[in-house]
Amino acid sequence: MKLKLVICYAAVASLMLFCGCGGEQKQTDRQKDVLTVWMPLVDHVSATVSNFGETELAKALQERIGVDIEFIHPPSGRDYEKFNLMVASADLPDVIEYNWLNYPGGPAKAIKEGVIIDISRHLDKAPNLASYLEQNKEIKKLATTDSGELFSFPFVRSDISLGFSSGIIIRGDWLESLGLDMPYTIDDWETVLTAFRDKKGAKTPYSNSSVNHFASAFNTTVGYYLENGRVRYGLLDESFRDYLVTMNRWYNEGLIDPNFATLDGKTYSANNINGRSGATFGAIGSGIGQMMANVPEGSDFSLEGAPVPVPEKGMRAKFGMYQLPVTSSATAFDAISTSCNDIDMAIKYLDYGYSEEGYMLYNFGIEGESYNMIDGYPTYTKLITDNPDGYSMSVALARYTRSCYTGPFVQDKRYMEQYAALPQQKRAWKTWSDTDVAAYTLPHLYMKDDELTEYAHLNNDINTYTNEMIVKFIIGAEPMENYDQMIDELHRKGIDRIIGLMQSAYERYLAK
Repeated sequence: MKLKLVICYAAVASLMLFCGCGGEQKQTDRQKDVLTVWMPLVDHVSATVSNFGETELAKALQERIGVDIEFIHPPSGRDYEKFNLMVASADLPDVIEYNWLNYPGGPAKAIKEGVIIDISRHLDKAPNLASYLEQNKEIKKLATTDSGELFSFPFVRSDISLGFSSGIIIRGDWLESLGLDMPYTIDDWETVLTAFRDKKGAKTPYSNSSVNHFASAFNTTVGYYLENGRVRYGLLDESFRDYLVTMNRWYNEGLIDPNFATLDGKTYSANNINGRSGATFGAIGSGIGQMMANVPEGSDFSLEGAPVPVPEKGMRAKFGMYQLPVTSSATAFDAISTSCNDIDMAIKYLDYGYSEEGYMLYNFGIEGESYNMIDGYPTYTKLITDNPDGYSMSVALARYTRSCYTGPFVQDKRYMEQYAALPQQKRAWKTWSDTDVAAYTLPHLYMKDDELTEYAHLNNDINTYTNEMIVKFIIGAEPMENYDQMIDELHRKGIDRIIGLMQSAYERYLAK
């Protein structure tokens, strides 16, 4: 399990003037009565339009709230670079949609440095968000800094099940043809992968860019987690050694892809479709849905979501893949910049997503077009589920909603109930949710100013070191006899100090 932490440091942008290119232009050229919103354009949207303003969602949004909006998009794949240049130039749009948890020093530093405003001081003008946060105290804790600063209008998952959208995927048709049961334990998996290799001719039985998802079978994980109120680090668990020993054996026996450390998504998806492998890791939509959609008609090919591996069958998984209710994904936080001349207008735009009407628009789109109310249930129309232009459901949704990615609104579970349209997807969603991982997941942690530099230096060094060592142990470039040396090196590099800093931050979180 990979846990995303608040403080992820990057090189501070050089003091270069921000120059517009692609969909960007300078603030000075804009009309003052037009709200400017900077946001990366996700693939679901860019598949059909070049600007978010061209979507039916954006058109309806502007009409309903009476605000003209100019959406500005960095060139694809360069949002991080353009964000840094934009902030360095101080030529800021009114609203910036970004993962502010990745701002050097975190969102509190962005407020202190005068890049964005503290929205908590303006909540009287945002009645919908204010009411939501008042009724959902844990969401408020996740969305605010230790000092109570509200740095954004956050994307929120309304139900815990929405935090489970990915897991291990396995060829269900192969299991059936071989008379094998769904694997639960590491021994089950070894039996299944061996059969895939020997009886199905799979060259790489498990093909993915990571094998860390099997660590849960040893009651450990890669990264930090929470247990009994204390921050822990998976690599310091004694059982992590056993996990690496097993992965090394699997590597030598050809059960996992020999190129796992460098694989990209297209390659391991293709491996599963063409039979080179029988298991991988992926999401409900872009994994199961997309692979099954690309299989020739009439094929027996079928995928299933496999349970999170456990030490013994019948045990409930301790770990798994889980995303917090207030997400930390790339474009999940809409902040208002200090350059905004009309904060009321920006708040009017952003607060709408937390109103009843905005909630329905962001999740389901326009009634009568993208959805109809059937027995009180907002049901997507065929324009979404069976698009006449051949768009995938995610692309069709992105023209009318933001439910298939993120934004300033609260996501509805009923979106996923319909997005996971295939029986295999519905079963996977239920299977992957059957874990206690939420109880072991750390919330967003905010470091104090005097902790930031030290934390960044130590954490970056340790992450680089452990990523290298895990791969070396698995492929045999580093003998397992040197495992204790790795642990000693982690202590020398300051892992105990990092844990201490995180523990303090967690206790501040509890005190909010």
